[in-house]
Amino acid sequence: MKKTILLLLTILMAGMSHAQTAVDPDATGMEQTAPEWAKEVVMGWNLGNSLESERNETAWGNPKTTKAMIQYVHEAGFNAIRIPVRWMDHVTNQTTMDVDPAWMARVKEIVDWALEENMYVIINSHHEAWYDRNPYYSKQEENNRKLKALWTQIATAFRDYDSRLLFAGTNETTVNWAAPTTEQQEVQNSYNQTFIDAVRATGGKNYYRNLVVQTFACSPYHGLNGFTIPTDPSEGHLCVEFHYYDPYEYCGSCQYYYWGNAYKDKGSTPSSNEQTLTQLFDRIRNTWGNKGLGIVVGEYGVSCHYTEADKKTQMENMQYYLKCLVSEARKHGFAAFAWDNNAFGNGEEKFGIFRRTSAGMSVGNTYFLKGITEGAGAEYVEPVTPGPEDNPDGVTFWEGDEVLNWDKGLQLYIPASEFQGKTTDMQLILSYTLDYTDYCMFQLNQADWKGEVSFTVNGVDYQANFIPNEVYGTGSGSSHVTACSFSEAQLAILQQKGLVIQGHGMRLTKVAIAMPTAINDVKVTTVEDNRLFLPDGRQISHPQPRQLYIKNGKKYVER
Repeated sequence: MKKTILLLLTILMAGMSHAQTAVDPDATGMEQTAPEWAKEVVMGWNLGNSLESERNETAWGNPKTTKAMIQYVHEAGFNAIRIPVRWMDHVTNQTTMDVDPAWMARVKEIVDWALEENMYVIINSHHEAWYDRNPYYSKQEENNRKLKALWTQIATAFRDYDSRLLFAGTNETTVNWAAPTTEQQEVQNSYNQTFIDAVRATGGKNYYRNLVVQTFACSPYHGLNGFTIPTDPSEGHLCVEFHYYDPYEYCGSCQYYYWGNAYKDKGSTPSSNEQTLTQLFDRIRNTWGNKGLGIVVGEYGVSCHYTEADKKTQMENMQYYLKCLVSEARKHGFAAFAWDNNAFGNGEEKFGIFRRTSAGMSVGNTYFLKGITEGAGAEYVEPVTPGPEDNPDGVTFWEGDEVLNWDKGLQLYIPASEFQGKTTDMQLILSYTLDYTDYCMFQLNQADWKGEVSFTVNGVDYQANFIPNEVYGTGSGSSHVTACSFSEAQLAILQQKGLVIQGHGMRLTKVAIAMPTAINDVKVTTVEDNRLFLPDGRQISHPQPRQLYIKNGKKYVER
């Protein structure tokens, strides 16, 4: 009984101690919003496999970080640093989550070095298996209590730091990297809310500090499908973070040695390409950026891999990949941080950029650094949404958020009258998010269910069925827009029978019918100065054959 009372008193005193850390909000010098902060990050770098290592800073083979290392990174062109930190291995009391003062001082020392170089800084909570591998209701209350206590201490220690410093609440919460359940998504969302509440409650500059919350597994696809923006009393000071190692079979598992349409003639490439990258970043900005959130690509990279027979071309391809990624991030206003684990060679997990040694720093991969630097030269591009005059004949037939699950889900009927007066220039445009554990597909049938419908997407013919993950090379959580065209014979049947859309493993969000008029059948060779848009308003960088586009208010078909 005495032990129980003593434990309760300890918890009570800890709660009182944390409550006493709060001070009045201080907005001095904290005017910069989260989107403004993100746009200021030209080149971001991760101090990977150091402070987030098990037990101590050097446990994973990297030397202790020095001031000279930070200076070297800054001199190489990086103006921002993300410092992953593991805290639990340095917690002296897991009930109150007290952090060893020596560890807190060490984190502060490295942050101070970066700020002395006038760099932007993010510190986070990284590789904390106690919560990030346990996103379950059974652990939710305990994990959130500990997370609150931990971030109360961290935030209090850094409360007087200026707006260049950001806190990121979690990292890659996941269970075997599988698609999350509703339970797992909800628990991660609760972590984000606990983090926001804990930091804001400490007051001072923390009340206005730009903070970073995460999608499940830091996946952009899971985020678009289940991330909930937490409630924040400080308007305009919130970022959402995702990581980008896509396509993983190129960037991570090294199954492909070439990426992108620009290198298709060199060898086999994954289906995910430059257009996939642009479309995803467009959707992320339209989903979160338009709501006032800053966007942080907390980690990105490609593991160095090559064959001796074509090493130079493959290294140049990785340089090109990084250039494309960073360029798109800059154009969209995203703060992107390259993952650097100081690992070099050929194969998986070789993300090193700078060679860190106890003797000093040097560039370990010139191709990686050059690609990032080239991409960083891109400038922010304000999003432009074409008005109705840009596509006067495009009509939204249906809009919502409904699951396609054969007869148990949405079966959307489009009557024959919608196809009357249309020509083969018409496109049926489907917007959707993949949401599946087994397979995904949408299917077009005649509305009387007596015949399948044939259609064309980007010059490829399909009979009734379209499997997005096979076409786009993405998985559950990814979002796509697919434009379907019909032959003269098929359109004639639709004008008599109408159409029904059904399927499995996806959520349909919008169906539009675009009937272009006065189309100019021209070849578009460059889009840098004349931005190109799909009929639904999304900007595009890489045209595809037989696709309708809007450019400067006029309609074009790429041929």
